[in-house]
Amino acid sequence: MSAIINQSMALTISNLKSLRRRIWLSLSLVFSVAMVVTVLLGFLAMSNGFRTSLLQAGSKDIAIALGNGAATELGSRIEPSQLHYLDGAAGIATDATGASVMSPEMVVPVDVPERIGGLLSTLSLRGIGPFGLSLRPNVRIVDGRMFNPGASEIVVGRRLNLDYKGLALGERLTLGTSKWTVVGIFDAGGSVFESEMLADIGVVQTLFNRPNLVESVRIKLTAQEALPALQSMAADTPQIGLSLRSEQDYFAALAERTSKLILLLGWPLAAIMAAGAVVGAMTTMFSSVSDRSTEIATVRAIGFSRRAAFAGTWIEAMILTCFGCLIGVGFSYAVLNGWTASTMSADHTQIGFQLVLSPALVTKAVWLSLIIGAVGGALPAVAATRIPLRLAMSGRTEIG
Repeated sequence: MSAIINQSMALTISNLKSLRRRIWLSLSLVFSVAMVVTVLLGFLAMSNGFRTSLLQAGSKDIAIALGNGAATELGSRIEPSQLHYLDGAAGIATDATGASVMSPEMVVPVDVPERIGGLLSTLSLRGIGPFGLSLRPNVRIVDGRMFNPGASEIVVGRRLNLDYKGLALGERLTLGTSKWTVVGIFDAGGSVFESEMLADIGVVQTLFNRPNLVESVRIKLTAQEALPALQSMAADTPQIGLSLRSEQDYFAALAERTSKLILLLGWPLAAIMAAGAVVGAMTTMFSSVSDRSTEIATVRAIGFSRRAAFAGTWIEAMILTCFGCLIGVGFSYAVLNGWTASTMSADHTQIGFQLVLSPALVTKAVWLSLIIGAVGGALPAVAATRIPLRLAMSGRTEIG
């Protein structure tokens, strides 16, 4: 066994020293693997970043109420009478005055030009109630102030302030047929809330001609254990007509759907590119075997085994593949990790988020690159064991 290992190592070193004779072909293999890894990690980081952005916004002690049968706010409608049944219900936290800590909310899609290019994107203008900001504990005003109730003022997520025109502090912009003033910029710790503009719900209802429209209600729970009892009460009272779930569960469901869609596009593309990389690896390694046929025949003639000839070629393919994987991972961390992207949410508005890489995602890309190297190098390695010794040493090689 030790003899085979020593022979394999000797042939591998010899193969690597001869790379200069076929440097460009070898680099094409490295580049193709790096591209596969970069594309795969890009989609995985996009899915992970979107999920992270949504889950950071979710809290277990805050519930979201939607109209029965609605999966998202887009299809939800809540009447004022339904809110009356929730007011004062057990399990809902109250403030110092005894008022239930609830925020009726609605979302209006509005078009805002991008800072670069000027293309219009659909963003979310969210009308919130008096408790709306307190029900978002990770949201804090970092510049300016909170909007005044009853005024056509908005506060803007930090991410929107960076990416879109007209959303700087103090600017006036037209949304629909109404004019608004940006009075504050808020930070939400990188969560999905940073992709929204917040305003007083009464003003939004009036200026967009949607009187009394409420799509969702955020509810502060006395404790996360209070939610099941509140859900049972809502289910047992037909007049309420609402479905409740924790904010964390709501955002997790949204994240799952969109993440699956991103991966549904990413994995097939990565698989197609990986198939091309396998063909490229085979071409590169067959060229390598052809270039070194006389050397392989010589060492075989002096006693090197077929296993050593196979291992030397196969290990060369794996080393080139690993080098390409290393470049792809390094590029992804340097360029893609933390890169800001956006996608359409369930209510057809833009949600901004950052691409997030993790060791688990890198592990998947490494395994894919190892498969490329293993499969792409196997047939050429077998061919290296079948070189006719007499023909190869005479300079007339036929790889079989």
